[in-house]
Amino acid sequence: MRILHPVSLDARLSLVYDLVDPCDLAADIGTDHARLPAALLQRGRCCRMILTDISPDALENARREIIYCGLSEKADLRLGDGLSPITEPCDVISITGMGGQTIRSILLSGRDRLQNASLVVSAHTDWHLIRQTIMDIGYHLDREEPCFASGRYYLVLRARPGLVSLSDREIRLGGPLFESRSPVLSRFLERRRQILSVRLSGIRRAADPDPAMILQLTSDIAYLNEMIARCSPEVEK
Repeated sequence: MRILHPVSLDARLSLVYDLVDPCDLAADIGTDHARLPAALLQRGRCCRMILTDISPDALENARREIIYCGLSEKADLRLGDGLSPITEPCDVISITGMGGQTIRSILLSGRDRLQNASLVVSAHTDWHLIRQTIMDIGYHLDREEPCFASGRYYLVLRARPGLVSLSDREIRLGGPLFESRSPVLSRFLERRRQILSVRLSGIRRAADPDPAMILQLTSDIAYLNEMIARCSPEVEK
């Protein structure tokens, strides 16, 4: 069957798409423009989807996109906060396009509604909070993948049920991230190193610098240096 209105995704949403397992029922929390679920349904990655948003206007935008793409019979649009509209078990739940604090609140307050769904999460900020929250709800990360879109770096994380503890450094810097095969991994880590270096310089210039924070940042920068060297292509001799 020919698709009349194929959905295109940017690099960030394409990465989210790739981390969603093929499934019968998935949910997209804070769906906004509904481009991700429209692509998932249109391309057959998900058979059915629940689309939720706290904003009536955003949900109406999503409804228009779903109708335009001819996917109304496969999409269930629900108004509500966070995971509260999810009343049945889903195979996958995606939460993207929000800050880390917001996603943390959604996961903690709605953990009883997850019902062992796999999670695909993309926070704009505070990735360490997401890693900590994944542990707090009894999940573990199996993928952390960086990408570059619209002039900035993003990180998409996938989590499965079952607690696996992360070290303090893994919470701050990443766990499965360093196993990524992404072509932008090295540049992503270089950007993280730059941010930490600027922070370290600021602390050192402070009237009363914190020795513990200086030690931690120095150690984290050294670790990133090691990881950047490990993932950079070897220079041919």
